Amino acid sequence: MQYELFDAEGRSVNCCASVIHDTKTGLYWEANPPDSPMNWDGFTHSHIDRLNEENYGGFSDWRVPSKYELRSLVDYRKYSPAFRRDVFRSLAANDYWCGVSYGLREDCGWVINLNVGAATVKNKSLLSYGVAVRGEKLPSASERFIDNGDGTVTDKALKLMWQKPQNERKSYVDVVEMLKSFEFAGHNDWRLPTMQELNSIFDESCENGSWYFDGYFDHDKLKPPVLQHITSDTFADTYVWVTNFNFGYDGYYAEKTMPLCYRLVRNIADTSGSFRMPSSGQKEIYDARGNVTAINPEFSAVSFVEMPSYILDLKTGLKYGKPSADKVYTFSEAQKHVEGLNSAFYGGTNTWRLPSVDELRFIADYSKKSPAVFSVFEPYVNPAFYWASEENGQRAWAIYFGYGCAVPVDKGQNCGCIAVCGGYVNLRDKSLTRYEVRDGVVIDTYTKLMWLREELPLMTVAEADKFFAENVIAGYRGWRIPDIKELSTIFNREAGGRQWFSREIFPDIYDAPGVFFLARETFNGMFNWGCNIGQAYDGYYSDRLGGRYRVKAVRGL
Repeated sequence: MQYELFDAEGRSVNCCASVIHDTKTGLYWEANPPDSPMNWDGFTHSHIDRLNEENYGGFSDWRVPSKYELRSLVDYRKYSPAFRRDVFRSLAANDYWCGVSYGLREDCGWVINLNVGAATVKNKSLLSYGVAVRGEKLPSASERFIDNGDGTVTDKALKLMWQKPQNERKSYVDVVEMLKSFEFAGHNDWRLPTMQELNSIFDESCENGSWYFDGYFDHDKLKPPVLQHITSDTFADTYVWVTNFNFGYDGYYAEKTMPLCYRLVRNIADTSGSFRMPSSGQKEIYDARGNVTAINPEFSAVSFVEMPSYILDLKTGLKYGKPSADKVYTFSEAQKHVEGLNSAFYGGTNTWRLPSVDELRFIADYSKKSPAVFSVFEPYVNPAFYWASEENGQRAWAIYFGYGCAVPVDKGQNCGCIAVCGGYVNLRDKSLTRYEVRDGVVIDTYTKLMWLREELPLMTVAEADKFFAENVIAGYRGWRIPDIKELSTIFNREAGGRQWFSREIFPDIYDAPGVFFLARETFNGMFNWGCNIGQAYDGYYSDRLGGRYRVKAVRGL
């Protein structure tokens, strides 16, 4: 969920909020800004001072948003208005003051029009609306940017890499075509920036009379007055959004065939390349009768970043293509669809593939249903079956995103298709080299999880929790019931014939049909998720109150 709502006392609410927290940017917004426009001084001083004196929403550090911060409210897929009306119910589709004077005229200030999303300039004596913000500001240029010495500049704060030199002018259409086979500084995943990204390298202070951050981005070859830089955001499928680096304003009126300036960018969201197990989405811990008793200590926040052509998971390094929610394919058609994405160099790469069950399951949110996916995927995924890459004869595996379960289906069935590429580790590799076997335990070097080799007796959820809390097992404490995503990673769904597990890794596993391994997630608070040991599919119908099941103990390293 990108937005959280809080009342005047800082308590979480579902409506009538005083403060709106954007979990993507970390910024807190005034939920009920003034419903009448005012001049620059009236908003930037009088209104902001009053909020801080009243300790509005429990905070006293409210301020006027920068141009970059205010632009984060804009959704360039929308207009009239160009923001989430279902979240920001009190905003007007009109001009809003930014907390920055226009660098070329001190008597003017920046405004962003929330009807379409364009930034323009307005005399400070004129009237505009305003909305207050609080939260961490972007660091200074010297703290953000690193000149890599190879024609690229890294933005440490936003985890982006930019081209340092200025390119010769090209049209949007020509740049998109060029990117299908473009390589620069050893990378082939360059793309056009979004409007928000492009304006992150826009120096709002206009220091030294330049809108560029001098010393980091070359611009000697640019000749005014036409210095519009194109972005990946389009308007009405006909025009492309641009920002003018001569006067600073922007608009949506550039034709896609018009040669303009451009500067390419690529994502370097996690430079460490270290895999972290994704969250299952379920925060609460329930007792046997469905009552919430605690917050899951293993819960970790989701970390998806939506890009123009794909959604990036910062924890796994996987990129998920944005499918059309209504398109369905047979298994062979899905394979051809992925081939087509590669031929078209979709998203700047030709490495798309069908995801494995584990990779596809990572986008499931087990705190939800219909669809059981994280919020960023909701516009693109229906509560339906989606193909995974694993095959078993006439059937292939799929995830049903009504609930999040993995089952094999006939290859002739129509299912959705979400292509994937990248990833810090190859989770499709089920070879023995992936695992490190020690005395009584197995370490998965990819997921950084430790599994107990021995089989435990049948237990209820409560009995398992008590057993793990009281015992040292194989020399370690901290064992627990795995979540459904963790448990899924030790299955080899292409093996078949009741060989879903390697006997060399788990020699004593009991894999009779109909026997389940428990998972930690609950369904409606009353049933537990689990994986069928003998057939590898999973479900949510385990009896939480009195049922005893197999437990495959896990712990983090």
